[in-house]
Amino acid sequence: MKQPQNILNNFNKQKNILCFSIIVTGRCNANCSYCHFFATHDRKNIGYDITDALFDTYVLFISEAKKILPINIEIQCRFSGGEPLLLGDRIFDLATRVYSFTHIMPYILTNGEAIDKKFVNLAKKSYLNHLYVSIENPLDPDKGAPDPIKIMNKIKKYNSEDFPIIPGVTVIKNEHFKNLYKICRIFYEKVGYLPVFSEVSFNSFGSPTRKQLNDLYKNVFKVVRCFYPKTAIRLFPDISPELYCGGHGHYILQLDLENSYKLTKNNTKTKLRTVLNCLNRGYLELKCKNKNCEWYNDCRRVKWIWKEGFGKFTSDEKIKNYCNLKKTINNAFFDALELFK
Repeated sequence: MKQPQNILNNFNKQKNILCFSIIVTGRCNANCSYCHFFATHDRKNIGYDITDALFDTYVLFISEAKKILPINIEIQCRFSGGEPLLLGDRIFDLATRVYSFTHIMPYILTNGEAIDKKFVNLAKKSYLNHLYVSIENPLDPDKGAPDPIKIMNKIKKYNSEDFPIIPGVTVIKNEHFKNLYKICRIFYEKVGYLPVFSEVSFNSFGSPTRKQLNDLYKNVFKVVRCFYPKTAIRLFPDISPELYCGGHGHYILQLDLENSYKLTKNNTKTKLRTVLNCLNRGYLELKCKNKNCEWYNDCRRVKWIWKEGFGKFTSDEKIKNYCNLKKTINNAFFDALELFK
């Protein structure tokens, strides 16, 4: 089978990570005001779990993809939603089925509310790889989300080498760039390592001011100076995946409850190239003309949120914001690293 083009041209040049994200449920036990999933889904209409038939079709699709993709691509699988842990013990059966067909151990994206001793003990014996827990900024938690201190205490209690639990702070508003180091201190003191820091909410994004960018630079610099090499520092994957993934590209392809790609057990091979090429719509070619920029080679493709205009921003405005944030974060990170040489 001929390989998908364009985005896989990047894959052939370096090691990259391609994560297949299976939406296993539309149910959720939280009510976060900024939720991206429920921004495009009605809770009343999407409050159901994935069927066994559709799940097995997705697993077959991933298995077929693994056969044709270059060996320098690390293929991952995650369960997301909604809140995957609401599936109870069924989540372990789903993990077993993924591993049996693909030899990939999936991980779970969760809000952490349902983590308890029983789940962790069963998870250690299962084919689950780890938990990635989405946590609120402790300085500005959303009222509809689980309490971040409570979730951090759970992570501290249950994290282990046998079953790692990785926190991720999902909403860092521009006004909190000045608090990035403070937030890191809170997490380091509570759980012993740093979370992944993701971007501002797509729904509440505002163009950063010069002062906010200066605050961001100072705080990223201070975070690296303080915590490198004590613990992993993973910053803003949708802006600087090279920092998040150790120089590798990171791509996510979502397999949803609605089966938007119309996959069946009989067409996974024939649709494989078409579906994989959908990555080109999610990760768009930037076509930057400033080839003298020191980060030019890391900006060949950007996630759609930075290229397509939406809300009150035009596409040009979004790209300008992306560029300012990218330069600020990367310059601060590597300027701080220079002091360790």
